[in-house]
Amino acid sequence: MSRFKYSSDELDMNKVLKMNQDVSRSLSDDQQMSQTRSGADGNIEASLALLRSLGKEKEISKLSADIASNEKDRRLEHRLVLESWGEIVAQANLHEPIEVSLEDIMTEAEIQSAFVELDFIEEQFSKKTSIINKTDLSFLAIATALQVAKSLVFPYVAEKFDYGKSFDPSERLEHNDKSIEKAHKEANDKFRDKRVEKHGTGHWINILYQTVPYDITKGSKDLGINMGGKYHRMYTLGHDSIFGWIFGTANILTDCITFNNFYTNRISRIDPVTGAKKMVITPEVVLLGKMFSECYDEVKADPLNLPVALFAQAQHLKSDEFTKLGLPVPILSSINEDFASKLYSENYDALCFARDAKIVGASFVISKLFDMIISLLHGLFRKDGEDKDLYEVRSRKILLISNAIASSSTIINATITSNPKNLDIGSLLNTMTHLFTDVRFILKIKQEFIENEIAERVQKEISAVDALYETF
Repeated sequence: MSRFKYSSDELDMNKVLKMNQDVSRSLSDDQQMSQTRSGADGNIEASLALLRSLGKEKEISKLSADIASNEKDRRLEHRLVLESWGEIVAQANLHEPIEVSLEDIMTEAEIQSAFVELDFIEEQFSKKTSIINKTDLSFLAIATALQVAKSLVFPYVAEKFDYGKSFDPSERLEHNDKSIEKAHKEANDKFRDKRVEKHGTGHWINILYQTVPYDITKGSKDLGINMGGKYHRMYTLGHDSIFGWIFGTANILTDCITFNNFYTNRISRIDPVTGAKKMVITPEVVLLGKMFSECYDEVKADPLNLPVALFAQAQHLKSDEFTKLGLPVPILSSINEDFASKLYSENYDALCFARDAKIVGASFVISKLFDMIISLLHGLFRKDGEDKDLYEVRSRKILLISNAIASSSTIINATITSNPKNLDIGSLLNTMTHLFTDVRFILKIKQEFIENEIAERVQKEISAVDALYETF
């Protein structure tokens, strides 16, 4: 009777190993095959000796070099048929009907050697990480599993919420759609009616109803200013959903237009020659300091001017964001205009960015939540008399190392995440649960951690954590 306990999967694996072992031994013990192989080897050597006696040494060397160089590109004439695991297990059951234990496959010396290797890996892992007790090691496995679970689930959640995808312009409205104009006018009228009785009329009404200055493009070509044609929203900070609250509001108060390079020009609403209404960008450059100084004068002249300008800015952004062009990704055009232009022309706008930012933010919050749960649960195992600060160092190491293993382990990637789209979430999580309760799988991860660069990658961070409490 075996001294080890096996799961049903492990019993199947034992039978397959035993079958392969028996087949290998039969091949090595096959006298006829051995004689055939020896005869073939002898014929080859005799042929080579004959060629050498005929002075064909150069030809033999060239042929050997050609064979060596072409070895990796040679194609098999008869390709192996890969069987499913179920088919292999079925063959093993026919080959070995009774239960197979490790003692049937390995000698006692081989089993003891495996235990020695296990102890060595455990010892080296403990030295690398300073995690030596069973409680901490258990929490490390749990923390790693949670990190992997998050990385498994994220692609499905992201796909459900269209993470990284552009919008469909056919589902958006034209910029001058009647419904947008109607909603905009009704909002302005409501804002005006609430304030006109108490505050009276004034310049603030003009601010409320007039076209925002950063929507004007006429005159830009004459001044050599690139406004991207129909993509002009990307080149004006008033249309930026973050910068716009500052520069768009300032533009509205001062009748200026600020471009994504932070240069500002004055705009004119009247033709200086004919006196007719004509909105155009003028050559007059306005320094930012002067523009904000004029904003201060406007606010000082009438305290209602600033709230009205902010309301006008909000209404304009609102009316633009659901149109066929949308609003550009905030800030990006001032940092990398080419990349911002590429995204914008491919229908990736501020709403897409906000959606993706929420998904990434939620992922970050979940990661921190997992960290908090692990830290709190790990803290419950602190014994009376143990230093609280030193115990927190152990908790931090568990989180740090688990994150490094989950994100860098090629074993985990190959076993679980190499092609997650072929499985549903339930299957993935079920697979992960089994793997992280499998001693051999955990041992492989530990060995990988020791042997590859993961340990070096986090060693500096571990040292930094240790340095925080080096006085203890």
